[in-house]
Amino acid sequence: MKQENYQSIKFYRVKLIGVLFTCMVIMGLDRSSLGVAAPVMMQEMGIEPGEMGLLLSAFFWTYAICNIPEGRMADKVGTKKLLGWAAGIWSVASAVTGLMTNFTGLILARMGVGIGEAGVFPAMAKIAAEQFPARERATATGCYLAGARLGYALTPLIMGFLIAQFNWRVAFFITGIGSLLFCVFWFLWYDEKKGVQVSNYKKKASSLPIPWKKMMTNRNILGLFIAKFGANYLYFMFLTWIPAYLVMERGFSVLRMGFYASLPFLVAFITQPFTGFVSDLIIRNGGSVTLARKSVLITAQLLSATIIAVAYVENPLTAVVILTINIAAASTIGGMMQTMASEISPRGMAGTITGSMNAVGAVAGILSPAITGFIVEITGTFQMALVIAGGLIIISSIIILFVIQKVEPVDLR
Repeated sequence: MKQENYQSIKFYRVKLIGVLFTCMVIMGLDRSSLGVAAPVMMQEMGIEPGEMGLLLSAFFWTYAICNIPEGRMADKVGTKKLLGWAAGIWSVASAVTGLMTNFTGLILARMGVGIGEAGVFPAMAKIAAEQFPARERATATGCYLAGARLGYALTPLIMGFLIAQFNWRVAFFITGIGSLLFCVFWFLWYDEKKGVQVSNYKKKASSLPIPWKKMMTNRNILGLFIAKFGANYLYFMFLTWIPAYLVMERGFSVLRMGFYASLPFLVAFITQPFTGFVSDLIIRNGGSVTLARKSVLITAQLLSATIIAVAYVENPLTAVVILTINIAAASTIGGMMQTMASEISPRGMAGTITGSMNAVGAVAGILSPAITGFIVEITGTFQMALVIAGGLIIISSIIILFVIQKVEPVDLR
Protein backbone atom coordinates (compact mmCIF):
# COMPACT_ATOMS: atom_id res chain seq x y z
CA MET A 1 0.00 0.00 0.00
CA LYS A 2 2.84 2.34 0.93
CA GLN A 3 4.60 1.46 -2.34
CA GLU A 4 1.46 2.32 -4.32
CA ASN A 5 1.12 5.62 -2.48
CA TYR A 6 4.79 6.43 -3.12
CA GLN A 7 4.41 5.68 -6.83
CA SER A 8 1.29 7.86 -6.97
CA ILE A 9 3.09 10.79 -5.35
CA LYS A 10 6.13 10.31 -7.58
CA PHE A 11 3.96 10.35 -10.71
CA TYR A 12 2.20 13.45 -9.41
CA ARG A 13 5.57 15.19 -8.99
CA VAL A 14 6.52 14.36 -12.56
CA LYS A 15 3.26 15.88 -13.79
CA LEU A 16 3.81 18.88 -11.53
CA ILE A 17 7.23 19.50 -13.08
CA GLY A 18 5.58 19.40 -16.51
CA VAL A 19 2.93 21.94 -15.50
CA LEU A 20 5.48 24.26 -13.90
CA PHE A 21 7.67 23.88 -17.00
CA THR A 22 4.75 25.05 -19.16
CA CYS A 23 4.16 28.01 -16.86
CA MET A 24 7.79 29.03 -17.19
CA VAL A 25 7.67 28.80 -21.00
CA ILE A 26 4.73 31.20 -21.02
CA MET A 27 6.32 33.51 -18.47
CA GLY A 28 9.60 33.58 -20.42
CA LEU A 29 7.83 34.51 -23.63
CA ASP A 30 5.83 37.38 -22.09
CA ARG A 31 8.83 38.67 -20.14
CA SER A 32 11.26 38.81 -23.07
CA SER A 33 8.88 39.80 -25.89
CA LEU A 34 9.64 43.51 -25.61
CA GLY A 35 13.36 42.96 -26.22
CA VAL A 36 12.61 41.30 -29.56
CA ALA A 37 10.12 43.97 -30.62
CA ALA A 38 12.40 46.82 -29.46
CA PRO A 39 14.21 47.59 -32.79
CA VAL A 40 10.90 47.80 -34.70
CA MET A 41 9.19 49.84 -31.97
CA MET A 42 12.14 52.26 -31.76
CA GLN A 43 11.94 52.93 -35.49
CA GLU A 44 8.14 53.20 -35.65
CA MET A 45 7.60 55.31 -32.52
CA GLY A 46 10.85 57.33 -32.60
CA ILE A 47 12.14 55.90 -29.30
CA GLU A 48 15.81 56.65 -28.52
CA PRO A 49 18.13 53.97 -27.02
CA GLY A 50 18.09 55.69 -23.62
CA GLU A 51 14.28 55.76 -23.61
CA MET A 52 14.12 52.13 -24.69
CA GLY A 53 16.45 51.29 -21.81
CA LEU A 54 13.94 52.86 -19.42
CA LEU A 55 11.07 51.00 -21.07
CA LEU A 56 12.93 47.69 -20.82
CA SER A 57 13.60 48.38 -17.12
CA ALA A 58 9.99 49.42 -16.33
CA PHE A 59 9.07 45.76 -15.84
CA PHE A 60 11.50 45.61 -12.92
CA TRP A 61 10.18 48.71 -11.15
CA THR A 62 7.07 46.88 -10.01
CA TYR A 63 8.77 43.47 -10.08
CA ALA A 64 11.22 44.67 -7.43
CA ILE A 65 8.52 46.20 -5.23
CA CYS A 66 6.12 43.27 -5.45
CA ASN A 67 8.51 40.33 -4.97
CA ILE A 68 8.60 40.55 -1.17
CA PRO A 69 4.85 41.00 -0.56
CA GLU A 70 3.98 38.34 -3.14
CA GLY A 71 6.56 36.01 -1.60
CA ARG A 72 4.86 36.56 1.74
CA MET A 73 1.50 35.89 0.08
CA ALA A 74 2.82 32.53 -1.12
CA ASP A 75 3.54 31.61 2.51
CA LYS A 76 0.17 32.91 3.74
CA VAL A 77 -2.49 32.15 1.10
CA GLY A 78 -0.71 29.33 -0.74
CA THR A 79 0.85 28.89 -4.14
CA LYS A 80 -2.29 27.87 -6.00
CA LYS A 81 -4.03 31.21 -5.54
CA LEU A 82 -0.91 33.31 -5.90
CA LEU A 83 0.43 31.73 -9.09
CA GLY A 84 -3.00 31.63 -10.73
CA TRP A 85 -3.74 35.31 -10.16
CA ALA A 86 -0.16 36.32 -10.98
CA ALA A 87 -0.36 34.59 -14.36
CA GLY A 88 -3.66 36.30 -15.10
CA ILE A 89 -2.28 39.75 -14.34
CA TRP A 90 0.88 39.44 -16.42
CA SER A 91 -1.01 37.88 -19.37
CA VAL A 92 -3.52 40.74 -19.57
CA ALA A 93 -0.81 43.39 -19.16
CA SER A 94 1.27 41.80 -21.91
CA ALA A 95 -1.69 41.77 -24.30
CA VAL A 96 -2.49 45.41 -23.47
CA THR A 97 1.05 46.41 -24.51
CA GLY A 98 -0.05 46.06 -28.13
CA LEU A 99 -2.84 48.59 -27.61
CA MET A 100 -0.65 51.40 -26.28
CA THR A 101 -0.04 54.39 -28.55
CA ASN A 102 2.47 56.39 -26.49
CA PHE A 103 5.57 55.90 -24.36
CA THR A 104 3.74 56.39 -21.04
CA GLY A 105 1.20 53.72 -21.91
CA LEU A 106 3.98 51.27 -22.79
CA ILE A 107 5.66 51.97 -19.44
CA LEU A 108 2.41 51.26 -17.55
CA ALA A 109 1.81 48.03 -19.46
CA ARG A 110 5.29 46.72 -18.68
CA MET A 111 4.83 47.64 -15.04
CA GLY A 112 1.71 45.49 -15.08
CA VAL A 113 3.69 42.54 -16.41
CA GLY A 114 6.16 43.09 -13.57
CA ILE A 115 3.40 42.98 -10.95
CA GLY A 116 2.17 39.63 -12.23
CA GLU A 117 5.52 37.93 -12.76
CA ALA A 118 6.80 38.98 -9.32
CA GLY A 119 4.83 36.10 -7.82
CA VAL A 120 6.25 33.36 -10.03
CA PHE A 121 9.63 32.55 -8.48
CA PRO A 122 8.53 32.80 -4.82
CA ALA A 123 5.67 30.42 -5.61
CA MET A 124 7.97 28.06 -7.50
CA ALA A 125 10.54 28.02 -4.67
CA LYS A 126 7.85 27.26 -2.11
CA ILE A 127 6.47 24.45 -4.27
CA ALA A 128 9.99 22.99 -4.66
CA ALA A 129 10.65 23.21 -0.90
CA GLU A 130 7.34 21.51 -0.02
CA GLN A 131 6.86 19.01 -2.83
CA PHE A 132 10.38 17.65 -3.45
CA PRO A 133 12.95 16.08 -1.08
CA ALA A 134 16.49 17.57 -1.03
CA ARG A 135 18.01 14.78 -3.17
CA GLU A 136 15.57 15.63 -6.00
CA ARG A 137 15.13 19.37 -5.52
CA ALA A 138 17.85 20.79 -7.79
CA THR A 139 16.87 18.41 -10.59
CA ALA A 140 13.20 19.36 -10.27
CA THR A 141 14.05 23.06 -10.11
CA GLY A 142 16.36 22.77 -13.10
CA CYS A 143 13.71 20.94 -15.12
CA TYR A 144 10.91 23.42 -14.62
CA LEU A 145 13.18 26.47 -14.87
CA ALA A 146 14.34 25.11 -18.23
CA GLY A 147 10.88 26.09 -19.39
CA ALA A 148 11.80 29.75 -19.02
CA ARG A 149 14.87 29.17 -21.17
CA LEU A 150 12.75 27.49 -23.82
CA GLY A 151 10.35 30.44 -23.60
CA TYR A 152 13.22 32.87 -24.11
CA ALA A 153 14.45 30.74 -27.04
CA LEU A 154 11.01 30.66 -28.66
CA THR A 155 10.33 34.38 -28.15
CA PRO A 156 12.57 35.68 -30.98
CA LEU A 157 11.13 33.04 -33.31
CA ILE A 158 7.47 33.56 -32.36
CA MET A 159 7.62 37.35 -31.99
CA GLY A 160 9.83 37.69 -35.08
CA PHE A 161 7.35 35.64 -37.13
CA LEU A 162 4.29 37.52 -35.83
CA ILE A 163 5.95 40.90 -36.37
CA ALA A 164 6.96 39.93 -39.91
CA GLN A 165 3.48 38.57 -40.74
CA PHE A 166 1.43 41.27 -38.97
CA ASN A 167 3.04 43.90 -36.72
CA TRP A 168 4.40 44.23 -33.20
CA ARG A 169 1.00 45.19 -31.76
CA VAL A 170 -0.70 42.02 -32.99
CA ALA A 171 2.28 40.00 -31.71
CA PHE A 172 1.78 41.25 -28.14
CA PHE A 173 -1.97 40.74 -28.29
CA ILE A 174 -1.76 37.13 -29.53
CA THR A 175 0.91 36.03 -27.06
CA GLY A 176 -0.72 37.79 -24.10
CA ILE A 177 -4.22 36.42 -24.64
CA GLY A 178 -2.84 32.93 -25.30
CA SER A 179 -1.12 32.98 -21.89
CA LEU A 180 -4.48 33.28 -20.11
CA LEU A 181 -5.27 29.65 -20.92
CA PHE A 182 -2.70 28.52 -18.36
CA CYS A 183 -4.54 30.32 -15.54
CA VAL A 184 -7.70 28.27 -16.11
CA PHE A 185 -5.77 24.99 -16.21
CA TRP A 186 -3.77 25.82 -13.07
CA PHE A 187 -6.85 26.53 -10.94
CA LEU A 188 -8.55 23.35 -12.15
CA TRP A 189 -5.58 20.97 -11.84
CA TYR A 190 -3.18 21.87 -9.01
CA ASP A 191 -3.67 20.13 -5.66
CA GLU A 192 -1.66 22.12 -3.11
CA LYS A 193 -1.78 19.44 -0.41
CA LYS A 194 -0.83 16.39 -2.43
CA GLY A 195 2.74 15.15 -1.96
CA VAL A 196 3.67 17.89 0.53
CA GLN A 197 6.98 17.34 2.36
CA VAL A 198 6.56 20.12 4.94
CA SER A 199 3.22 20.68 6.61
CA ASN A 200 2.61 21.60 10.23
CA TYR A 201 5.40 24.07 10.84
CA LYS A 202 4.85 26.09 7.66
CA LYS A 203 1.47 27.44 8.81
CA LYS A 204 2.90 28.53 12.15
CA ALA A 205 5.95 30.17 10.55
CA SER A 206 3.95 32.01 7.89
CA SER A 207 1.79 33.64 10.56
CA LEU A 208 4.78 35.09 12.44
CA PRO A 209 6.26 38.53 11.68
CA ILE A 210 9.31 38.55 9.41
CA PRO A 211 12.55 39.01 11.43
CA TRP A 212 13.97 41.52 8.95
CA LYS A 213 16.99 42.55 11.02
CA LYS A 214 18.15 38.98 11.60
CA MET A 215 17.39 38.04 8.01
CA MET A 216 19.36 40.91 6.49
CA THR A 217 22.36 40.36 8.79
CA ASN A 218 22.56 36.60 8.30
CA ARG A 219 25.75 35.81 6.40
CA ASN A 220 24.27 33.17 4.09
CA ILE A 221 21.11 35.11 3.23
CA LEU A 222 22.92 38.42 2.70
CA GLY A 223 25.62 36.76 0.59
CA LEU A 224 23.03 35.09 -1.61
CA PHE A 225 21.17 38.39 -2.06
CA ILE A 226 24.32 40.29 -3.13
CA ALA A 227 25.39 37.51 -5.49
CA LYS A 228 21.88 37.55 -6.98
CA PHE A 229 22.32 41.22 -7.86
CA GLY A 230 25.46 40.55 -9.90
CA ALA A 231 23.95 37.52 -11.60
CA ASN A 232 20.76 39.33 -12.54
CA TYR A 233 22.57 42.41 -13.86
CA LEU A 234 24.24 40.20 -16.44
CA TYR A 235 21.23 38.02 -17.15
CA PHE A 236 18.75 40.85 -17.65
CA MET A 237 21.15 42.63 -19.94
CA PHE A 238 21.06 39.43 -22.00
CA LEU A 239 17.30 39.27 -21.88
CA THR A 240 16.54 42.89 -22.72
CA TRP A 241 19.33 44.06 -25.02
CA ILE A 242 20.89 41.07 -26.79
CA PRO A 243 18.28 40.99 -29.62
CA ALA A 244 18.87 44.70 -30.26
CA TYR A 245 22.64 44.19 -29.86
CA LEU A 246 22.64 41.58 -32.64
CA VAL A 247 20.74 43.96 -34.94
CA MET A 248 22.35 47.29 -34.01
CA GLU A 249 25.99 46.28 -33.42
CA ARG A 250 26.41 42.98 -35.27
CA GLY A 251 24.29 43.91 -38.30
CA PHE A 252 21.90 40.94 -38.39
CA SER A 253 18.43 41.26 -39.90
CA VAL A 254 15.39 40.82 -37.63
CA LEU A 255 14.80 37.27 -38.91
CA ARG A 256 18.47 36.24 -38.55
CA MET A 257 18.50 37.88 -35.13
CA GLY A 258 15.53 35.70 -34.21
CA PHE A 259 17.56 32.56 -34.90
CA TYR A 260 20.81 33.69 -33.26
CA ALA A 261 19.03 35.16 -30.22
CA SER A 262 17.17 31.86 -29.76
CA LEU A 263 20.26 29.65 -30.01
CA PRO A 264 21.77 30.49 -26.58
CA PHE A 265 18.48 29.82 -24.80
CA LEU A 266 18.00 26.54 -26.64
CA VAL A 267 21.36 25.42 -25.25
CA ALA A 268 20.33 26.74 -21.82
CA PHE A 269 17.16 24.66 -22.09
CA ILE A 270 19.41 21.57 -22.02
CA THR A 271 22.05 22.75 -19.54
CA GLN A 272 19.55 23.99 -16.94
CA PRO A 273 18.16 20.58 -15.91
CA PHE A 274 21.49 18.84 -16.59
CA THR A 275 23.39 20.95 -14.06
CA GLY A 276 20.60 20.44 -11.53
CA PHE A 277 20.98 16.70 -12.06
CA VAL A 278 24.77 16.95 -11.62
CA SER A 279 24.34 18.86 -8.37
CA ASP A 280 21.86 16.29 -6.99
CA LEU A 281 24.15 13.48 -8.18
CA ILE A 282 26.94 14.85 -5.99
CA ILE A 283 24.59 14.57 -3.00
CA ARG A 284 23.47 11.05 -3.88
CA ASN A 285 27.13 10.00 -4.12
CA GLY A 286 27.85 11.23 -0.60
CA GLY A 287 28.82 14.85 -1.20
CA SER A 288 27.46 17.62 0.99
CA VAL A 289 24.65 19.91 -0.14
CA THR A 290 27.06 22.83 0.23
CA LEU A 291 29.62 21.27 -2.13
CA ALA A 292 26.94 20.22 -4.61
CA ARG A 293 25.38 23.67 -4.88
CA LYS A 294 28.43 25.96 -4.62
CA SER A 295 30.68 24.02 -7.02
CA VAL A 296 28.09 24.05 -9.81
CA LEU A 297 27.16 27.68 -9.17
CA ILE A 298 30.73 29.04 -9.16
CA THR A 299 31.61 27.13 -12.34
CA ALA A 300 28.59 28.66 -14.09
CA GLN A 301 29.52 32.14 -12.87
CA LEU A 302 33.05 31.91 -14.22
CA LEU A 303 31.78 30.71 -17.59
CA SER A 304 29.33 33.62 -17.65
CA ALA A 305 32.18 36.07 -17.08
CA THR A 306 33.48 35.31 -20.57
CA ILE A 307 30.90 37.88 -21.72
CA ILE A 308 33.84 40.31 -21.47
CA ALA A 309 35.40 38.61 -24.50
CA VAL A 310 32.31 39.40 -26.61
CA ALA A 311 33.15 43.08 -26.29
CA TYR A 312 36.42 42.58 -28.15
CA VAL A 313 35.83 39.92 -30.82
CA GLU A 314 35.26 41.20 -34.34
CA ASN A 315 33.59 38.22 -36.01
CA PRO A 316 29.79 38.27 -35.44
CA LEU A 317 29.48 34.47 -35.44
CA THR A 318 32.28 34.15 -32.88
CA ALA A 319 30.37 36.60 -30.70
CA VAL A 320 27.25 34.44 -31.03
CA VAL A 321 29.18 31.33 -29.96
CA ILE A 322 30.51 33.06 -26.84
CA LEU A 323 27.07 34.49 -26.08
CA THR A 324 25.65 30.98 -26.29
CA ILE A 325 28.10 29.85 -23.60
CA ASN A 326 27.38 32.95 -21.50
CA ILE A 327 23.60 32.65 -21.55
CA ALA A 328 23.60 28.88 -20.98
CA ALA A 329 25.84 29.35 -17.93
CA ALA A 330 23.85 32.33 -16.64
CA SER A 331 20.67 30.22 -16.82
CA THR A 332 22.33 27.65 -14.57
CA ILE A 333 23.10 30.40 -12.06
CA GLY A 334 19.44 31.30 -11.71
CA GLY A 335 18.33 27.71 -11.13
CA MET A 336 21.02 26.98 -8.55
CA MET A 337 20.32 30.19 -6.63
CA GLN A 338 16.62 29.34 -6.63
CA THR A 339 17.45 25.93 -5.15
CA MET A 340 19.82 27.39 -2.56
CA ALA A 341 17.25 29.99 -1.50
CA SER A 342 14.71 27.26 -0.76
CA GLU A 343 17.35 25.28 1.15
CA ILE A 344 18.65 28.05 3.40
CA SER A 345 15.14 29.37 4.13
CA PRO A 346 13.73 28.75 7.61
CA ARG A 347 10.82 26.31 7.56
CA GLY A 348 7.70 27.95 6.16
CA MET A 349 9.57 30.99 4.77
CA ALA A 350 10.75 29.75 1.36
CA GLY A 351 8.39 32.15 -0.43
CA THR A 352 9.48 35.10 1.69
CA ILE A 353 13.23 34.47 1.35
CA THR A 354 13.02 33.80 -2.39
CA GLY A 355 10.80 36.85 -2.90
CA SER A 356 13.29 39.02 -1.01
CA MET A 357 16.20 37.62 -3.01
CA ASN A 358 14.37 38.26 -6.27
CA ALA A 359 13.55 41.80 -5.13
CA VAL A 360 17.29 42.47 -4.82
CA GLY A 361 17.82 40.83 -8.20
CA ALA A 362 15.07 42.98 -9.67
CA VAL A 363 16.97 46.13 -8.65
CA ALA A 364 19.68 44.88 -11.01
CA GLY A 365 16.92 44.38 -13.57
CA ILE A 366 15.98 48.05 -13.18
CA LEU A 367 19.55 49.28 -13.52
CA SER A 368 20.93 46.93 -16.18
CA PRO A 369 18.67 47.79 -19.15
CA ALA A 370 18.68 51.51 -18.33
CA ILE A 371 22.45 51.79 -17.81
CA THR A 372 23.10 49.71 -20.94
CA GLY A 373 20.77 51.92 -22.98
CA PHE A 374 22.46 55.14 -21.87
CA ILE A 375 25.94 53.67 -22.42
CA VAL A 376 24.96 52.77 -25.99
CA GLU A 377 23.44 56.21 -26.55
CA ILE A 378 26.53 58.01 -25.23
CA THR A 379 29.31 55.79 -26.63
CA GLY A 380 27.57 54.33 -29.67
CA THR A 381 28.67 50.80 -28.71
CA PHE A 382 27.85 48.00 -26.26
CA GLN A 383 31.50 47.38 -25.32
CA MET A 384 31.58 49.09 -21.91
CA ALA A 385 28.20 47.61 -20.97
CA LEU A 386 29.46 44.07 -21.60
CA VAL A 387 32.62 44.62 -19.52
CA ILE A 388 30.64 46.00 -16.56
CA ALA A 389 28.29 42.99 -16.58
CA GLY A 390 31.22 40.56 -16.73
CA GLY A 391 32.97 42.27 -13.83
CA LEU A 392 29.89 42.05 -11.61
CA ILE A 393 29.48 38.31 -12.18
CA ILE A 394 33.12 37.75 -11.17
CA ILE A 395 32.43 39.60 -7.90
CA SER A 396 29.35 37.41 -7.39
CA SER A 397 31.43 34.24 -7.70
CA ILE A 398 33.84 35.50 -5.05
CA ILE A 399 30.91 36.12 -2.69
CA ILE A 400 29.51 32.63 -3.22
CA LEU A 401 32.94 31.11 -2.54
CA PHE A 402 33.93 33.06 0.55
CA VAL A 403 30.79 34.54 2.14
CA ILE A 404 28.19 31.78 1.97
CA GLN A 405 28.96 28.96 4.40
CA LYS A 406 26.95 25.77 4.97
CA VAL A 407 23.84 25.42 2.81
CA GLU A 408 21.11 24.50 5.33
CA PRO A 409 17.97 26.13 6.81
CA VAL A 410 19.06 29.14 8.86
CA ASP A 411 17.68 29.80 12.33
CA LEU A 412 16.23 33.33 12.59
CA ARG A 413 14.60 32.81 15.96
